[in-house]
Amino acid sequence: MTTWYPAGLLEGAPAKPYGIIVLNQPINAPALDAVVETAVMLVCADAGANRLMQYDGHTGVKKRSPDAIVGDLDSLSNEARQHYANQGVQILEDPDQYSTDFTKSLRWMRREWDSRKGEDSDLDVVVMGGLGGRVDQGFSQIHHMYMVLQQRDLLRGSLYLLSEQSLSFVLAAGQNEMHVNNRAFAENVGIIPVLGLTHITTSGFEWDVSNWATEFGKQVSTSNHIRSDVVKINVHGSRPLFTLELVKDLCASDPQQQSRAVTEKV
Repeated sequence: MTTWYPAGLLEGAPAKPYGIIVLNQPINAPALDAVVETAVMLVCADAGANRLMQYDGHTGVKKRSPDAIVGDLDSLSNEARQHYANQGVQILEDPDQYSTDFTKSLRWMRREWDSRKGEDSDLDVVVMGGLGGRVDQGFSQIHHMYMVLQQRDLLRGSLYLLSEQSLSFVLAAGQNEMHVNNRAFAENVGIIPVLGLTHITTSGFEWDVSNWATEFGKQVSTSNHIRSDVVKINVHGSRPLFTLELVKDLCASDPQQQSRAVTEKV
C-alpha cells in the first residue's frame, strides 16, 4: 500500500522533505505561501524566476531567494537575472535542446540533494504550474508528471503539481491511501486515466465504485466528493492522475485572493 499525506504539504507538516520548482506559469500565490517556508530547496526553471520576482513584489515582502535558476535562459528577463545575481543565486545555463527547463531543474535538484543527503535519500517535488492557460503547456506538465516516474536521475520521491485550484499527483499501482482534510481541500476530486484503461476500487467518496473500468472516451471519474479524512483508491492497470480541489483560501482564482495571484504576462 502507498500512503499519501498531501494535506501536510499545505499545512507546514510534510511527511517527507520536498523541493519546489517554479515554472514560467502564473503563480498561485496563496498556495506558494503555504508551501515555500518548509521546502528544503527552491528552484526556478528559466523564466520561473520572472514569476517569482513578481510574486515577491505583490506582497511587498521578500519571500525567499531561489537556490538556483536553471535552464537555457532564453526567457529569463535581464531584470530578474540581475535581481537574483545580486542576491548570490546560482544562475545555471544548460543549452541542451533535447530536454526542457522543467527536466533540467529536476535534474539539478536531484543532484544537489544527492550531494547533501546521499543517493538513496528521497526528495518529493512540488511544481508550481498551471492548467488554465495554453492547452499545450498544460499537457506538457501532465506529460512530465509521468515521464519522471522511471527516471531516477530526475526524481526519487513523489511529484506534485500545485496549480490554480488543485493539487495533483500520479497514483501508485495497487492500493493508495490518502490522508486529506477540509482545512486544505474542498470536496471535489478527479481520477483521470491519462495513460488509458485502468480499473479502480474506491472508498471514502460520495460515489464509491468497485473494479470500475475507466478510460477516455468511455467513463471517467470527475467531480466525485470526499466524504472521509482518509480515502482509498485501488488501481489495477495504468496509473491514473488524482486531482484534489484546494480550499478557496488556497485558490488563485478565488475572488478574495485574485489580487494576490500573479497573472501578468512576462
